[in-house]
Amino acid sequence: MNTTIIDKILIHMLDMEHSQIIYSDQFIDLIEGTTEYYDKKIEKCLTNTTIKELVVGSEHHLLQAARNMIIDDEQFIAESKKIAQDLFAVSKYVEEMPNSNLMFVECKVDGEKMILIMKLNYKVTPISIVEEVDGKRFIKFVNRQSLPPKTSAVEEAIIINVDKNTVSLIEKRFQIDGKPGYYLNEQYIKGEPKLTDKQKMSIVNKVVKKVDSEYNVFEGDPTAMVKKEMIDLVMEHLPLKPMEIAKKVMGDDYNAQEEVETIMRDLGIEEDDEIVNVPLSLDRMSRCKLVLDDDRIIELNVEDYLNHENITTETDMSGYSTITLNNIKDIKIK
Repeated sequence: MNTTIIDKILIHMLDMEHSQIIYSDQFIDLIEGTTEYYDKKIEKCLTNTTIKELVVGSEHHLLQAARNMIIDDEQFIAESKKIAQDLFAVSKYVEEMPNSNLMFVECKVDGEKMILIMKLNYKVTPISIVEEVDGKRFIKFVNRQSLPPKTSAVEEAIIINVDKNTVSLIEKRFQIDGKPGYYLNEQYIKGEPKLTDKQKMSIVNKVVKKVDSEYNVFEGDPTAMVKKEMIDLVMEHLPLKPMEIAKKVMGDDYNAQEEVETIMRDLGIEEDDEIVNVPLSLDRMSRCKLVLDDDRIIELNVEDYLNHENITTETDMSGYSTITLNNIKDIKIK
């Protein structure tokens, strides 16, 4: 997790049910020990693997708003109200849009000034209530709207890096004109989306498998080598560059490396692109699964698979394989 310093938080409410906006004129009191929900939501926002950077002009209205917001509290509140009005206007055209809170955050992430706008959509939760009528008490369940849990993913957000002049977003699919679709970028921000970290990771895996199938560079599944390269980079605190990872998996085969670069550029990945939020945990990256044709699964360490340690495979004349696992001390069923 990056180092994040929260400077201020302001919250407005989009009350879609009663077709109104409820504004705040005061900032949240950031007393130590009382900010757990805010802290967690900010973390969930910044580490979301579906964050999508958008190509926008340097004078885009959100960049201008963010620059104004960091000047003083008065401008922060004024600009946040304008954004709330804009989001309320576009939200009215989405079918069954829930009530939500707009959480505006001014913060520094690794020293860079950011404005976060998180749209926290209410969830319907059943609760138990006790009522008394004519002296008779009874208990019943009713639905109440509540904020999403602190550990749940942030569904919608606009992330503005004021220092780098960039706008990114997290968006959720809703029903629009009877069909599922997105509204936040298409109807409000109107930027050109770049690839998400999850999409970059998917492209790396697909490209190395495709190129390896043509050049036979790697014995086995090359995605295991992708995992190993990513683990090494994470452990050494080095940037994860998709192009660099894919080319390294191709080893010393120049033609395979050239093919990788060509395909990845065609798919929108350049030399300097990075994966910022890794879509997999370190534990999941360090393991791979062998899925057999009868749906049996063998899970083992990536290093063991790549180095052929503790596992041997023999193929007979008819094309059937026998897999042997070695050095087993104990077997547990989970």
